[in-house]
Amino acid sequence: MRALVVTSNPTTAVSEPDSPASALNDLGCEVVAVGYDIDQLPEDIELSRPSVVVVDAGAHLEVGRAAIRRVREVASLSDVPVLLCVEVSRLAGLDPEAGADDFVLAPVVAPELYARIRQLDWRMSSFRAAGRIKIGDLVIDSVAVEASFRGRALKLPRQEFQLLKFLAERPGRVFTREQLLSRVWGYRYAGGTRTVDIHVRRLRAKLGPGSAMIETVRHVGYKLRAPGTGAPT
Repeated sequence: MRALVVTSNPTTAVSEPDSPASALNDLGCEVVAVGYDIDQLPEDIELSRPSVVVVDAGAHLEVGRAAIRRVREVASLSDVPVLLCVEVSRLAGLDPEAGADDFVLAPVVAPELYARIRQLDWRMSSFRAAGRIKIGDLVIDSVAVEASFRGRALKLPRQEFQLLKFLAERPGRVFTREQLLSRVWGYRYAGGTRTVDIHVRRLRAKLGPGSAMIETVRHVGYKLRAPGTGAPT
């Protein structure tokens, strides 16, 4: 695994005891360390993207926030999960606006750091196998006709489940309301295109924090947006 560590002392980060870079190195990761200004990225960053970006903020939470914003602005890193390392004394100031996907407390304990990274990898991953679809925190079991988000079961009637499954099988593709009406439920389904809007609204309500995954494409229709593909339209 390749890890990009954003830290105040990139030249000595790997040798500093109890630091994220040192812990990752001990775990066998290929560690690339850069400063908070993110101006020394490797030239091959687009070809050899890291599996995770660890922002070692320590007691400097505001500096860490700024570093995360810079990381998100780098096109090749925009969908790479970001783990914020922060001291417990700064937890009171930590909120969703920090921009990180998860956090770990400093000083770092290697097994916990590894567990957090594995959890991030699972959360951000997408796959299709044996009737099962996973896109970020959304998991759909086509065989059992069940869906869950962040481990919470979604109670979906047949029409809503079929719509969610159809979009999840084709992430990133935009479909008009007419296409969804005919391809999900068939031409004989008793309902107009307004029915699609109603089902989308209900799905979003049940997805809660994941509602933005179903994106409205203005004057066209809907698509399911995978994690890390940018802000909704």
